[in-house]
Amino acid sequence: MCGITGMVVPQGNGLGLTAKKKCDVLDSIRHRGPDTQGQFADDQVWLGHVRLSILDLSDAASQPMETPDGQYVICYNGEVYNFAELARQLDLNDLCSHSDTEVVLRAFAKLGVDSIKLLNGMFAFAVYDKQAKKVWLVRDRLGIKPLYYRFDKNGLSFASEINALDAQELQCDLSVVHEWLYYGTTLGERTLYQGIRKLLPGHYLELDLATFSSKIECYWSPTLYSGCEKYTGSVDERIQQTSNLMEQAVKRQLVSDVPVGVFLSGGVDSSAITAFASRHYAGKLATYSVGFDFDKGINELPKAKQIAQLYGTDHHELHISGFEIADVVEKMVEHHGMPFSDAANIPLYLLSSRINDTTKVVLQGDGGDEMFGGYSRHSTLSFYKTTRVLARLGNLVNGLTPRNSQYYRRQRYINALAPADLAGVMALLLTEEDSGSNPAAVFAPDFRRKIVSADPFARFRECQSYFEGEDIVNQMLLVDAMIILPDIFLEKVDRSTMAASVEVRVPFLDNDLVDFCMRLSGPQKVNFGQKKWLLKKALKGVVPEDILYGKKTGFGVPYGYWLRGALKPLFFDHLQTFENNHPGVLVRTTIQSLYNEHTSRRRDRSFLLWKILNFMIWANHSGVKLKC
Repeated sequence: MCGITGMVVPQGNGLGLTAKKKCDVLDSIRHRGPDTQGQFADDQVWLGHVRLSILDLSDAASQPMETPDGQYVICYNGEVYNFAELARQLDLNDLCSHSDTEVVLRAFAKLGVDSIKLLNGMFAFAVYDKQAKKVWLVRDRLGIKPLYYRFDKNGLSFASEINALDAQELQCDLSVVHEWLYYGTTLGERTLYQGIRKLLPGHYLELDLATFSSKIECYWSPTLYSGCEKYTGSVDERIQQTSNLMEQAVKRQLVSDVPVGVFLSGGVDSSAITAFASRHYAGKLATYSVGFDFDKGINELPKAKQIAQLYGTDHHELHISGFEIADVVEKMVEHHGMPFSDAANIPLYLLSSRINDTTKVVLQGDGGDEMFGGYSRHSTLSFYKTTRVLARLGNLVNGLTPRNSQYYRRQRYINALAPADLAGVMALLLTEEDSGSNPAAVFAPDFRRKIVSADPFARFRECQSYFEGEDIVNQMLLVDAMIILPDIFLEKVDRSTMAASVEVRVPFLDNDLVDFCMRLSGPQKVNFGQKKWLLKKALKGVVPEDILYGKKTGFGVPYGYWLRGALKPLFFDHLQTFENNHPGVLVRTTIQSLYNEHTSRRRDRSFLLWKILNFMIWANHSGVKLKC
């Protein structure tokens, strides 16, 4: 696992990068690869790499890496778990290292972009063919690893993180702000910066250096499964296949030349990973569970300890204080490069920071909910027609209750089911905003007019349109794989763990397991509203039943509580700085009213206030221009 960056310029322009500038760029992502760093340059291409050594710790695996004939160069971030199998399949017998990097490079040299479809893992990389004068940027199928790029008059620049792209010189893309207001992040290829894009998951960008023309192609997408022939095996066969593929995925992802651990929460997904990993890991598997001083005693430490004892792991319970939480909030905004509002990045970063001296690689359960239907909205949509009728009745009943925080919570759920289009329902079931909350009111009228014309549900409408022939639950699961996985959850995991130089692997997103899940119908995974029905059946006898069917007791990050107390000075300090730097953008009286509502507990405004805080920190630290 590493960090990559680079620049490609038209012929005759010159790279224009001083030695100091190159060092500054690499330093900006050094947390992603603190072990070693390297560079490659010719008259049109510069590639920079920082390395977190996981496979083949020797210098033979250093990057950027060239083929023996010097024609191809790669700058690579990620892990391809089937690299040894690919080396045999492609008769790569003269390898100089034992790394997956070299196999990816040599496979690309042999097969070109067709080789990408053979890779099972998480990755983002650049390949330069000196002879053909072409550069390719490639991102893994589901967007586990990030890749940002920028085209401008100076050429193409790219990096694992936005901060390596000189984002300080850019303007805010106002057309994306309305979307960001709903989800606390941007969706699809756009960012909050004009000119900076995310390479979409399952895509590659090809640049011809001679003409400086480019194209972006999709090599894999969940849309490939729209209307596909569904799995026809029996229930028992389906259950057994799920178990086999899950175990195979975990076994694959244990490959490493450094110790591997598991983040063990005590829930179904992490318990399954621990169970299968303990069967195949050579040595004593380390597991890590965490309790925080802000979890109010509600955590899954006892369940995690039970699983650790059952499988004989080297178990560690970490107790972390949120005493200096303000510093961590600002650090997370810096590492995301944008205001990012999934506050679970905070405990994940704190946990990773505590273990990075002993464990570089950790397996985690992300993706299980999106593959097998683990959220309440999946249950809701499995009875969609009935639920909509009940919501109308609920709207009448709720209108007779006092206007307290519980009323607004119920009303948000009722309003989420109101849109006539399914895409709108999906979007509103994800966000805490609704048609009555008007989050854009925090912005001044002139600024607001520039942002509200953009449809905040556009990405949901686009993705849902690909799957209209699928059952409703499957539509939601496939849309999840295109939106909330890459844009929220995998973004959170990558930045918060790599900020502490820890690599997280996600077995639930193994190619074979994902292919199988996407060929199942919604009812085959969520049976009569039972979340993760298939997965739980597959784990019977592997994970104890009190874990499989017990009530989940995980905690939410209490940023609402922090905003009332520990983060109040940070919030209002940044508000004052923001008003000084960006007058006429925010409406202080509206924000103060929201804050008063929240602190008096009349209405929970925590998510909107949290987003505003992240937005202000980003604007104050990055120097981005907010007005056009």
